[in-house]
Amino acid sequence: MKQEIKAALQDMLGPTFGIGVTDPRDPAEGLWPTEAPAIARAVEKRQRDFAAGRRAAREAMAVLNIAPTAIPQGEQREPIWPQGLIGSISHCATCCIAAIAKSSDHRSVGIDIEPATPLDTDLNRMICQSSEQDWLTTQPDPQLAAKTIFSVKEAVYKAQFPLTREVIGFHAVTTAITDTKFTATITKTGQQFSGSFLITQGLILSQSHV
Repeated sequence: MKQEIKAALQDMLGPTFGIGVTDPRDPAEGLWPTEAPAIARAVEKRQRDFAAGRRAAREAMAVLNIAPTAIPQGEQREPIWPQGLIGSISHCATCCIAAIAKSSDHRSVGIDIEPATPLDTDLNRMICQSSEQDWLTTQPDPQLAAKTIFSVKEAVYKAQFPLTREVIGFHAVTTAITDTKFTATITKTGQQFSGSFLITQGLILSQSHV
């Protein structure tokens, strides 16, 4: 599955990105000294997720022939990328992904990975704007489509945060989806992001980059 996910993400993001894929079920190994304090008191699952993300990020750096380096954690638990790089990390129970690019090529990127399972209907109003809920009624599997909106908004949040430093909620973003492409508008500012998603290997992959 690793190679299939890596190839899918590479196709979605293009050749200017390096992609890394790891397994968060593996032991929490491979952390650098400046990274380890972030999870010193975390539960085991959080430690494995965090370590898998850093391993995936350094794997992505290697794709671009960039020397590996530490990726500390910021105040909002965001990765702090070395100067000259932008990136994003995401994980679910079975897979962790990272995407890296040079800041001379892109300003920001957000990626997300979720199990391709239906979203609980009780969460629809929490995640979806009224226009998005209307769109769900046109879909053959409305709750899988709702999970896709969740994933897309997660990717958009990660793409906008390095640019705005603002923590926003799901209703702060309105999406419009066509096939496997989307546009997303930040309600407060009108700023727009575009991106794509793919359902493969039982997972939803979403990305947005500028």
